[in-house]
Amino acid sequence: MAEVGGLITAGVGIVFVSGFMHYVKSATENRSLDRNSAVGIRTRVTTASDPAWWAGHRAAGPWLLSGSFTGYFISFLSLASAGYGMTSGGVGDAFMLIPGIGFLVLLVILVVATIIANKHGTKAEANGCKK
Repeated sequence: MAEVGGLITAGVGIVFVSGFMHYVKSATENRSLDRNSAVGIRTRVTTASDPAWWAGHRAAGPWLLSGSFTGYFISFLSLASAGYGMTSGGVGDAFMLIPGIGFLVLLVILVVATIIANKHGTKAEANGCKK
């Protein structure tokens, strides 16, 4: 039954990561998340200026949104597997691959979003774009 607890913990963790990605995407889209020292896609380029911040987050937005929906789905699968495990007396170790692969997929999506944000932030800096 320990693996059921692991599935629940991982599923909840993925929901938090996905929710945070969704928040950053929505808040920067609404321009309610200004350049700051704590939240957002923070690279040397995107934190250098407001135009770079906005351009980077706008470009990375679709990746953040797809990552959040992917995470929500993986979390659902993890929690559904835990529910199955509770009703059937346990699940095999293979079920732990669901959240593990899910976290890896989210990590890849975040890295791609960061690369895209950095690239577009650099272009905005070079063009001297306004907010």
